Order: sequence, then structure tokens, then C-alpha cells
Amino acid sequence: MGARLAAIVVGTAAVAGMVATAPGGPEVDSRLSAPLFERLFAGPLDEAGEPITTLAAAVIDGDDFDGDGMTDAQEIVLGSSPSDVDTDFDGFSDSEEYARQSDPLEPSSVPMTDGVSASIAARGEDGKLRLVISLHEPNGPSTDTLIRIGALAQGTVLSVPIDRFLGLSDIRSKPGTNGSEITTIDIPINPAFVHANGQVTFFLAAGNSSTMIFGAAAKVDIVSDSGVLVIQRPIQANSWRQSSQGGGSIRQPIPVGAPPTQGGGWVPGSICYQRSEVIGINGPRMLHQVVEADCLEGWDSYCSSACAASLGSTYETIDPLALIGG
Repeated sequence: MGARLAAIVVGTAAVAGMVATAPGGPEVDSRLSAPLFERLFAGPLDEAGEPITTLAAAVIDGDDFDGDGMTDAQEIVLGSSPSDVDTDFDGFSDSEEYARQSDPLEPSSVPMTDGVSASIAARGEDGKLRLVISLHEPNGPSTDTLIRIGALAQGTVLSVPIDRFLGLSDIRSKPGTNGSEITTIDIPINPAFVHANGQVTFFLAAGNSSTMIFGAAAKVDIVSDSGVLVIQRPIQANSWRQSSQGGGSIRQPIPVGAPPTQGGGWVPGSICYQRSEVIGINGPRMLHQVVEADCLEGWDSYCSSACAASLGSTYETIDPLALIGG
């Protein structure tokens, strides 16, 4: 398992010409005194201050009540049921739908692509940030599968050498439909990296290492709000959890359902809803302006008191389709 993933998951080369590692070693973020390696990942360091990379990847043992390959904590973040393998009863498990980029909450949304695909999400755990990659391989495990990931922080696209830290990750594989395999890669991320930058967009592209063609891309936005990690994710107008406005995105502290222990002014039983418009594009980077923002009631979450004040503000993120020429 670990050896196969070490061969297929690489993060140091370019995605659409965007990501490159610094010659001779890791990049150093000018806003931080420590190397990016040490700041970005929450893994252990050796006596010389270098990340320990010889650990064997752990297999996720628990916290998956329904056995669909996704941890209960991650399902709560995404809104799917931790007790049902297939939340929307459309014939595809939640983990397969997520890996193949369809909506596990909507019966009319089913996987439309049969190729290699992947998605990326995040959750909070014991004050830490966990980055979660879900990978779909249509013909089972293959060394031709390639994933490259990166991060956008304060206008700078940074390389993320995931191959060096794969040994620190938790891994789970489950069979999918028609002989496919769904693999979940759970990576520890240092929350200080997000707090130092205010907002970080983690992104990935998945494809074939032989042809170097990427057929799928995805991203997740993580925000630091008064010292609390917040995940921003889109909601669709046809979702059963839709707001009265429909569409847009929501911001919820992670872990979900637990009262934020830092900062103040968090409103229980509600969530921050935002709707934004694209006002600028630079390659795969998109500048959004918030045109609607308010706390919505009836959610098992918390809304920051600064939610409404974000109206008119701007933020930068990644357009996943632009990563692969879509």
C-alpha cells in the first residue's frame, strides 16, 4: 500500500506550469521564519530539523461507522451520513461519489466520468488540520496514477512535496463499482501555516503519469477566523441543505459542531453563508468579491460574528478546471 502510493503520488513538479520547487531544497515562505516544509506539515522532525520520511503509512482503523472509506468526522464536515454507506441511495457509496466529484447528498447527481479522478477536503481533529484526498482508480491500483497538489497563499502558488510526507499519512482503500478502487489519503497539515496566511487554497490535479494528461482537478479553501480554522465549501441550489438564497458557499469552523475555543462572537445553531462574484482572473487564480453575507439559522454549526461584515470584501482562490485546461 505505502510503496504503491509513494510511487503514484508526487507533488514537486508543475501542474499547468504553476508549481515548482526551489532549486536545491524547500521553498522558504518570506512571511515565516521556518522553511515551508516545517510550517506546512504537522509531521515530526529529526535532530537536524528535517521531516522524518521513513515512517510507514498507517491504515485508518476506526472512526468509520458505515465502512464507506470516509471517516465519520469528514462525513460530518461534508454533510453526508456517517451511518449510511450511500447517503442519497443512488447506488454509489459516499466515498466513491466524493472521489468522482458527484454530490453524495443528491440522488440525481451521479459520477459522470470513468477515468482517474480525485477530490480534496479537510477536517479538524484535536486542534489539528487534516487534509483529505479521495482517489478513484477505475481499473484498481495502478502505478500510472498521478496526483499533484499545491497551495495558494497570499497570491503565491507554493509547491507541496506530498511524496516526502506520505509516510506520515493515514490511508484507507475500499472497492468501488465495476472493479474500481477508492483510496483515502489523510495528511496532517500544520494549522500555523493557515493562521499565518489568513486563507489557503489547497488544490490537486489527477491523471496518468505515462501520458501526463490530467483529467480531474479539485480544491478546498481553509480560512483562519479569529484563531479558528474554517472550511469554505460550495452549496448547490438543489441541495437538501440549501439556504433560502440557494447556491453560494458556506463557512463553518472545523471540527463541525464543537464550539470554537478561541476568539469570540460565534453564534451557535447557524452558519456563515456567502455569495460572491468573480471580478478578476489570472490563469487558474480567481479573485472573488463577496456580494451577500449573513448568518443562516438551523445549522449544526457556528457562525462568526464577522460574517455580515465580510460583505464587499475580496478573496483569491483557484479555478480547478483551469489547472487542467478546462
